[in-house]
Amino acid sequence: MKRVRVLPSAIFALAILLASLTVVAWRQSTTRETMAELDAAERELAIAADEREERARELAGLESRQWIGAEAARRLGMRPPSEQEVVITSGATP
Repeated sequence: MKRVRVLPSAIFALAILLASLTVVAWRQSTTRETMAELDAAERELAIAADEREERARELAGLESRQWIGAEAARRLGMRPPSEQEVVITSGATP
């Protein structure tokens, strides 16, 4: 009769062991998926940071006096004034 009682306990212990192993395997696979998503997000963030730096360099170039002068000459036909064209005023109003 004792043998009959040991068998259900062994089956129950085996079921608990299999359930715990299944939970561990599921958690590991979920963790791997999450880590892969995190790596992908970090790569995208690094790419976005590089693009931002590139745009900042382009903007700095577009704000330079040299570029603005060249574009004003090309698009609008503007040029720096000669000495004869410069008129200095005192700034005081009559």
